[in-house]
Amino acid sequence: MSENKTNTFEPVAVSRLTEYDEDKILACLMEEADNIGIADDAYKGKRVVIKPNLVAPTKPDGAATTNPIFLKAVVSFLRAHGAENILLAESPGGLFTETALRLNYKTCGILDAAASCDLPLSYDTSSKNVNAKNAKACRAFSVITPISQADVIVDLCRLKSHSLTKMSAAVKNFFGVVPGIQKFEMHSAYPTLPVFAEMLVDLADMLCRRHEILAICDGIVGMEGNGPTGGDPRKIGAVLMSQDPFCLDLAAETIVGFENTVSTTNAAKARGLCPSSVKDLDIRGTDPREIALSDFREPDATRKTFLGSLSTLFGGKLADFFAPHPLVNKKKCMGCGVCQNSCPRRAIDMIEHAGKKRAAIRHADCIRCFCCQELCPIHVIDIRQNPITKLLH
Repeated sequence: MSENKTNTFEPVAVSRLTEYDEDKILACLMEEADNIGIADDAYKGKRVVIKPNLVAPTKPDGAATTNPIFLKAVVSFLRAHGAENILLAESPGGLFTETALRLNYKTCGILDAAASCDLPLSYDTSSKNVNAKNAKACRAFSVITPISQADVIVDLCRLKSHSLTKMSAAVKNFFGVVPGIQKFEMHSAYPTLPVFAEMLVDLADMLCRRHEILAICDGIVGMEGNGPTGGDPRKIGAVLMSQDPFCLDLAAETIVGFENTVSTTNAAKARGLCPSSVKDLDIRGTDPREIALSDFREPDATRKTFLGSLSTLFGGKLADFFAPHPLVNKKKCMGCGVCQNSCPRRAIDMIEHAGKKRAAIRHADCIRCFCCQELCPIHVIDIRQNPITKLLH
């Protein structure tokens, strides 16, 4: 992609793959690259930065973060296409410090994987301010320095449900280029889902205009339910590749049965950044409609209820009253304070409960961004439906 991006949409390669076998993943990636027209020397002489999904320090088998085996196959794929200067860079949720990065890389299995394939990991915690042309919600972003300096960004995402945006794939994964706790500030500045989704599309569009993009989505095993960290692993059996993150997400939402309900994809459609329907995508390989799942569980927070009919009543206040919200399981909370530190509106207090400090959410101040649920290290923050809503569902 480039500054001269037009409405000529890039093709999307979709393949079936059901296991984390490095050789099979590499073969799949090589075939997909050939299908969408990536030249053998496409990355020769270019600075290539892999942007994984390392949202929180979790074990690889939890399906919340980039799979180490998949990562190694991607590195081999890039080298087979001429890449010599490759770096992995990420800004996980929470603090953006060298110590936090080291913990994240180690816990997620990335440290060992990188060592085995001689992949440098970034510990640079600086950032650059970048203007976003044609933006609708946000005209400037702070972007971690390695990403801002890349010629090619490899958007290595994992196909997951997401309690705020419903789905996390290529577009949502780019939010990790915003450094550290500035992501919480972005949640606060864009507190409603429609405007937050527009901001995410602004960010992805800005990156597409400034850099060459290769989006690769690991859907071999994804996450369903209360993702992006608190859901359950789900075998999906798909790998997707495109030079356009918006088109890739359109195919991905179809595979998990979220077609036309993902906020970021709908915003992209409205801007003409991807086709309005998956049937208009240039699919190379397996048609995503052929492998679409009918029972992929969406997050509790996004499940459709009668709330949609209330969204315009009393200025939306009635819908707001009935909307799902995060709730701390005080019996299991260990009082670590991660949720308190991650709350954009400082709506979480640490209160004595049974002789120990426990988190308590002030729901009057909560904007339901679900950062607390996303970053809770032991997943004890649930999504609670209003009891009246349950009766009327």
